[in-house]
Amino acid sequence: MQFHKAWLWVAAGGVVALVFVSVAVPEPAFRALLSVLAVVPLLYVTVRVALGSERQVAHERRRYTKLRNVTDEFIMHVRNLNRITVIAKGESPPEDAKGMIDDIVERMHKLVDRMRDAAGQESIVIPEEKEA
Repeated sequence: MQFHKAWLWVAAGGVVALVFVSVAVPEPAFRALLSVLAVVPLLYVTVRVALGSERQVAHERRRYTKLRNVTDEFIMHVRNLNRITVIAKGESPPEDAKGMIDDIVERMHKLVDRMRDAAGQESIVIPEEKEA
């Protein structure tokens, strides 16, 4: 199932109907019945989103983890580069700070090359065996 913008109109109609019923209907029993009927579209949209499209999107995100892993490693190098650069600009920088920075930048360039290969590749998920 895919979520469409039309479902937002269904939900908005349910809200409008609920407000109209609560204002325009004076009899409490009839108001309660119409309120329940007005809430049904809201519940339907909620269930449809919760069980339908949102689950599919989450499932799709988990399939392609190779690029995500390379990107996470790249971000780790970005943090290290920033950390070492700040230390290098400090009062007593290490003597090999420039070499460390060059090393990190070189690793980052290699990761960028790996990103192209990792994009769109599914990770092989090995199901865990249940212990008896």
